[in-house]
Amino acid sequence: MKIGWKKYLFATWMTVTTVGLGALVVDRAQSDPKTVTFDTVNVQRLNVVEPNGNPRVIISNRARFPGLYWGGKEYKHHARDTGGFLFFNDAGDEVGGMTFSSKDKPGDVRASSGFMFDQHKNDQTVGLTYDEVNGQRRAGLRVWERGNADMGPAVVLSDKIAKAKTPAEKAALEEQLKALVKNGDFGGGERVFAGKELDDSVVRLADKQGRARLLLKVDAKGEPSVQFLGQDGKVVKTITAQ
Repeated sequence: MKIGWKKYLFATWMTVTTVGLGALVVDRAQSDPKTVTFDTVNVQRLNVVEPNGNPRVIISNRARFPGLYWGGKEYKHHARDTGGFLFFNDAGDEVGGMTFSSKDKPGDVRASSGFMFDQHKNDQTVGLTYDEVNGQRRAGLRVWERGNADMGPAVVLSDKIAKAKTPAEKAALEEQLKALVKNGDFGGGERVFAGKELDDSVVRLADKQGRARLLLKVDAKGEPSVQFLGQDGKVVKTITAQ
């Protein structure tokens, strides 16, 4: 009986020691992050997160590209079909990104890329963009007018649109989103474009509503001009080199 008790005590001691060492290893693994070096990593999506779990950077392919993030929570986006990078602020709100996409079908070749910077709690306010549709190309720097509204309600509506079960439900929600943007202080149109449109190099300055008012242009023949436009978009004065 004494030998049996010794074996029992020894087994108990080994069990407690093993559990303790295991807990210590797990604790050390969690408290002492390691640096790991790889030669090659193949991944469909990479999430860089803060200690509280909020995203900071997401790199993803098209299939696993995230929706809209607001307050660290992901919402579905009814109009996002691309791959690239997304960047986030301390609150877990999306604040910009880089995207790249292309579709190459017979008679329909499309490509686009963009590097966007969002206004705080709002949509993009500065961007570098490139778009091409069947050989018609546009590329340049763009600046948008943005208001003071928080985009949170629009993000929630976008999520509902993406989850709509019928075309009628989707259309009704899209009308709600249009009304929200129209009536809210979300901002106006594009204020500045500087780049290339088709065969022309262009600098276009617009009012808060996005209406072009001043156009500097060098056309395909190398001829420069300055155009002043009214609110209706009609040219009221043109200055040329001649």
